[in-house]
This record gives sequence, C-alpha cells and structure tokens, in this order.
Amino acid sequence: MTKSKNHSQKHIVQQLNHRLAAAATLGMMMASPGEAQAQTATTFRDMVNNIIAAAGGFNNLISVVCWIGGAGFGVAGIFKLKNHVDNPAQTPMKDGLARLGCGGALLAFPFIQQAMQGSISNGSLTKINAASLQMDSVTVFQ
Repeated sequence: MTKSKNHSQKHIVQQLNHRLAAAATLGMMMASPGEAQAQTATTFRDMVNNIIAAAGGFNNLISVVCWIGGAGFGVAGIFKLKNHVDNPAQTPMKDGLARLGCGGALLAFPFIQQAMQGSISNGSLTKINAASLQMDSVTVFQ
C-alpha cells in the first residue's frame, strides 16, 4: 500500500511540474512583445524579416532554459566527480567532466547568441534587419 501511495504522489507531483512548466513557458511567450504579423512575403528579404520578427520573443526563453540547464548540468557534474572520488572504479571521471562541459556550454550560449545577433544587426540587440545582411553575387532574390 505504501508503494502505491508513493507512486500516486510522484505522479501527482510530476503532473503539477508539467503544468507549472507549461504555464511558465506560456507566460514568457505571452509577456514578450511580439511584432509578428501575418504579412505576405513577396521577396526573400520580406520572408526573412517575417521569420526574424516571429522568432524575436524566444530569445529570453532560450536564455532562461540555457541558464537553468547549465546550472543543472554543472551540479550534476560536481556530484558525478564526487562519486568518482568516492569510488573511482564504479564512476568514470569522463561522466562528470562531460556534464561540466555541457553545463558550461549551456551557460555560455546566451552570451554567444547575443554576440552573433549583434554582429548580424550592426550592433543592435533588439531588432535584426535583414536589409543589413549582404549577399554577394546573388541576384536571384531581387
């Protein structure tokens, strides 16, 4: 009977976590300013501008997910390294180092994303303009 109660409680907590995560995701998407309008794209530049405007609100969501994931991987890596120190034969060091590396990459991703966005948009981090992108020797899209 105790196992059944524990399973039931775990299931309820898991459902609650899923609902909270869905509500947080929806709240972040609704709170971010969306400039995406259903406009007809007649040229390649218009299509690129529409895609950029539609995806503009996801930068904060991606950053938050990366920071949480990076912190989680970092903590998991530290615990794996502690397990390796306690019992080197059972837990290889590569497991902890891989988790620490993934955590560091996820923590660095928002900064890399901002640098890439700034380099594409002439230093502006709020809006990317497809007109600033230069395509050499391509005349198909004009």
